[in-house]
Amino acid sequence: MTDRRNRIHHDLMEMLQMLKFSLKSEKSLDFSKGTSRAEVILFLEASEEDENGVPEDINAYIRSLLSTVPVE
Repeated sequence: MTDRRNRIHHDLMEMLQMLKFSLKSEKSLDFSKGTSRAEVILFLEASEEDENGVPEDINAYIRSLLSTVPVE
């Protein structure tokens, strides 16, 4: 097993370890948590004060998101 394990890419090994932990702890992993349109908009509004992470015109950016993303 060691030789085979050494050839596994580190990203895949990390994913396998996360899956193993999830199965053993009977907790499910939710990789889409926090990615709904409403959550993204809330994040952007909360980050509005951060000059590096948010577009200059946040309202225009939010409107563009609302016009391109289908309603859930």
